[in-house]
Amino acid sequence: MEENQNTVYKDKSYGQYRELFYSYDEGGKYDKTVGLHGEPNRLILQQAWDLFNERIEEAKQKVLAGKASPVVYYMEKNLLDPLNLSMMAGISLWRVKWHFRPAAFKRLSNKTLQKYATAFNITVEKLKKIEE
Repeated sequence: MEENQNTVYKDKSYGQYRELFYSYDEGGKYDKTVGLHGEPNRLILQQAWDLFNERIEEAKQKVLAGKASPVVYYMEKNLLDPLNLSMMAGISLWRVKWHFRPAAFKRLSNKTLQKYATAFNITVEKLKKIEE
């Protein structure tokens, strides 16, 4: 990694972006260094976000088709998995998975809906329907 003392965030002529790295120095102490990365890192990050966006769109289509509950959509939108959602909402894992079914979601109490809404940082009304 080549170190550059350029204070410009983006060097347009070379397509390099500044990035903060954490590493150990010669004395074994934790140190912050600024390095440059270029187009390959940006492309890798873009591909990862494209995959996330595809998963979100697939979840949205399942909900709109009536094959999944809005919990699935908001879980994907918040980049969560069932286990993390379970811990955030304070609902057991098997119940979270059960609530992925539209019929089970329709029968949820307001208390349970509020737990999901709090975990997703949205209102209960917004949880009950997704924007098309």
